Amino acid sequence: MATITLTSDFGLADYHVGAIKGIILQIVPDVRLVDITHEIAPHDVLGGALVLREAWRAFAPGTIHVAIVDPGVGSQRKIILAQYGRQYLLVPDNGLITLIHQISPPERLFVVANEALFCQPVSPTFHGRDVFAPVAAHLARGLKPEQIGPETNLVNLLELPVEHLQDGNKLVGRVIHVDRFGNLVTDLSADELRRFVRKDHVPEVRVANRSMGPIRVTFADVPAGEPVAYIGSAGFLEVAFNQKRADHELSAGKGTAVEVV
Repeated sequence: MATITLTSDFGLADYHVGAIKGIILQIVPDVRLVDITHEIAPHDVLGGALVLREAWRAFAPGTIHVAIVDPGVGSQRKIILAQYGRQYLLVPDNGLITLIHQISPPERLFVVANEALFCQPVSPTFHGRDVFAPVAAHLARGLKPEQIGPETNLVNLLELPVEHLQDGNKLVGRVIHVDRFGNLVTDLSADELRRFVRKDHVPEVRVANRSMGPIRVTFADVPAGEPVAYIGSAGFLEVAFNQKRADHELSAGKGTAVEVV
């Protein structure tokens, strides 16, 4: 049985997610559908990229991931079918696969172009139902990627900092995601922090000129209500308050600078 995962910024208040599932189930009734989340912040491509990377890391080869955070829907932007780690990703070509692309070279890339697969007429504002859903379903039924569109070696990626080191003694990253607990996920990776930290130096994390203390292991390393910095499950530096919301406590959000000194 094929597995299709669904990730989007559609939310669950409207009909969009249900309609996507309905189209998929008409074409391939015995598919396994897995909702990753539909609560990506509207139009937050970078936040979606983070969620998509972590979902991709959790699933087996052959999985088809449909990810729709698509502020350019209906424009000239392409839709891409990408193969990474023997899994398929069906995404708008707007950088949603950036964080996967950073850690795993693509095996194959295709431009979705076979209009015979689409639901007609195609709504210019709901490609999720009319393009993504039927293409994913036909792929789950065994359609070859070559039948979906031409192969390409071009894909759009988000412009992310490659190196945060400043003056040899400070790392400055930024918040790229705020989770439902108010924890601040930064773009500073564990590998980058390991390269930065000297043997004789205990680094301090700072946000908005306020010390978060050294990098610890987990929330319980500090008393309730106190700040804590740690490496989260996605492999990035995160800032939280034990049993409080860091975004509220620090008046911080996406784009806020985070320093390691």
